[in-house]
Amino acid sequence: MGVVSSAAAVLLSAGVAFAEEQPTVVAESSVSRPIAAPADRSGSRQNAQERIQTARAETQTRMAAQREKAVERLASIQDKTKRQMAERIAERFENLNKVWTDHFARLLDRYGAVVEKMKDRSGIVAAAGKDTAAADTAIQAAEAAIATARTAVVAQAAKTYVLDTSTIPAPTASTTPSEQAALTQNLRSAFKNLHDALFKDLFTLRDGAMTDARKAVQNALQELGKIPGVDDDENATSTPATTE
Repeated sequence: MGVVSSAAAVLLSAGVAFAEEQPTVVAESSVSRPIAAPADRSGSRQNAQERIQTARAETQTRMAAQREKAVERLASIQDKTKRQMAERIAERFENLNKVWTDHFARLLDRYGAVVEKMKDRSGIVAAAGKDTAAADTAIQAAEAAIATARTAVVAQAAKTYVLDTSTIPAPTASTTPSEQAALTQNLRSAFKNLHDALFKDLFTLRDGAMTDARKAVQNALQELGKIPGVDDDENATSTPATTE
């Protein structure tokens, strides 16, 4: 299978269905053999991963006090079942952001692998005397779009979704049933606000920078595919080897 057809297998549709726990992705193509991901020769993949980890660490430190206040406020719920449920929900928001930003980062690594493969093939056909100007321009645009998306993913990874206790009055020492009911209602509203904020940010990233990167790679793939003989077997045999 040539580079153009095999690379198409790793391009994903814009329709990413956000779930409560794990990413679910709808495949765009029925082509079944994805290309192997080459080492990132620019080092951008490793750099982005390091930036994500640094951003998360800084966020954890910055939000430690607010997180502690949130834990204290949840401890005010007298009903054990409700308290445990609230604690699980509070933990889930930050975990979801981590799950999805990691997922987006992996997608960008795959897009980057496609671009590296296309750059190799473009060089081969250019050496054979073919005009690759349009394809090279599109490939450069894809690289730029991926870099922009990586920056956006790092920025999203740095965000935190911690309960804002300033909007929830603390119950008194002699908490009454009505105060507990009010506490529960306030927490419900606060959790809804967190949910809305998280998924608004994730949808913005998915439908913005991530979609731009995917479309740019698709466009580069199409431009490369227009070059006569780009996937001829004689060219394929001379494609430089890649490593996992």
